[in-house]
Amino acid sequence: MRADPPPWRDEDDSPPKPRRTTPMQRCPYLEQILREPAAFGMLTRYKADCHVDHRTHNFTGRHPVPPCISDPGTCHLYREQWETERHLIDRYRD
Repeated sequence: MRADPPPWRDEDDSPPKPRRTTPMQRCPYLEQILREPAAFGMLTRYKADCHVDHRTHNFTGRHPVPPCISDPGTCHLYREQWETERHLIDRYRD
């Protein structure tokens, strides 16, 4: 006995694509980030200009994930600046 083929499915019947559960974050203190190819075309170099320390940070690798883009909460500069601003706002709120 042979099994019947699966029923024909239209594009409208396809299951919805899962949405990204965590939105892509970006550091609010990031002035500019540049992406450029590095040596041999296999590596990528990111240059991020930070508003907090007024320096340019470099990230290089095959698939680098700078904390400015992936998780700003891990950056100590971000945390310090955020706490300073929060303290300032709380001071005026009281």
